Amino acid sequence: MNTEILIIDDNFDMFDPLIVELKEHFPDANVTLQNNPIDGLNYVLANLSKKIIVLLDYHFKTGQPRGYDILLKIREKSSLVYVILMTAQQFSTIPHEKLVDFVNNDTLAVIQNTVDTSEIIKIVAKAEQQLNVRVDCVLEQWIAKHSEDEQNEPYLTTTSGQVYTLKNILTEIRQGTEFGKAMERKILLLAVDLLTRGKKQVDD
Repeated sequence: MNTEILIIDDNFDMFDPLIVELKEHFPDANVTLQNNPIDGLNYVLANLSKKIIVLLDYHFKTGQPRGYDILLKIREKSSLVYVILMTAQQFSTIPHEKLVDFVNNDTLAVIQNTVDTSEIIKIVAKAEQQLNVRVDCVLEQWIAKHSEDEQNEPYLTTTSGQVYTLKNILTEIRQGTEFGKAMERKILLLAVDLLTRGKKQVDD
């Protein structure tokens, strides 16, 4: 599944240099612009089952939600969406407690949108690299090797009788549900267990 790169900013258009460079550097990604923060939030919530990186404006026009409010709404649904906050403000004018809040809500970075676009591209590239080695993304690659029928067949049944397909498991992990978090932990523990059994050779 291709990465979604979403820009939520009311001062951008599709010909903005940053968007043009994002499309050039990430040709396989789906680069999308939303000028309205509510539309941007709805787009994120509709794509939680995908790998998604959000470049989110800190300030919107009067009457619109703040970037911080959009961040909190995203975090209510998922901790796995990578959010990069962009601001025209000097960092010294942003209250310290607000910056701490950004960190506590897993903001990948807070950057000034006046910096060279190459610096923003580097941060997005770092986010994409982290996405590709995350448990859910590796699981997605493994699931893709199965036929469509196999992906939709019952794969796991919990002690309470709840049935999950491979696709269900991936969605649960991406949306950060309790089941998803437990499955992610079990997958990581299994990987550690395999590594500590002394196997010296692994498949590419």
